[in-house]
Amino acid sequence: MYNLKKALLLIHILVLGSLFPAMNSLGSDSGVSRHLTRSGKSLLIEERHPVGQSLSDIFIRSEGFDHNISELFDNRDPIHSVHVADLDENGFDEFYIITVSSGSGSYGNLIAFASNRDKSLSMIHFPEVRQEDERFTGYMGHDTFSIEENKLIRSFPVYLPTDTNNNPTGGTRQLAYGLFPGEAMWQLKVINE
Repeated sequence: MYNLKKALLLIHILVLGSLFPAMNSLGSDSGVSRHLTRSGKSLLIEERHPVGQSLSDIFIRSEGFDHNISELFDNRDPIHSVHVADLDENGFDEFYIITVSSGSGSYGNLIAFASNRDKSLSMIHFPEVRQEDERFTGYMGHDTFSIEENKLIRSFPVYLPTDTNNNPTGGTRQLAYGLFPGEAMWQLKVINE
């Protein structure tokens, strides 16, 4: 019985390795992290730095859903943190992968996935920063993200026209994002400041 279990485990490992080879051959500068929902579904994330620490290749793979995904996001900003939360309070957690650019700006972004009733995952659209959007007047990066009271909170220092990159004097602005269904995909939208 023990040898049968061992053989089945080996077959399982080989099958998973062939389906998602990047997870099977980890380099010294990579690591795989597992992030669990309250219902036991998981997202495995591997980050590699093939051309240096300033850019990442991010491999993601879901487990436990009826329809699992396996995706590569190459040439992305490095991962800063990962959050699992239910922003729309529908009983199914989402995954939020926060990325931050290297360099003086430390601009934040995210790669996010919503659970479709624990059957599959769909991408969540996160709007780009637009110069004409007055909510981003004085924005020069240095974002931080957190989850508070079912909202994604983005905070950043506000730079006045005479400020240098190391000395913002305009205070801090916070934007709260809520999660909403859209026509083609889930959407994060600013709901208040």
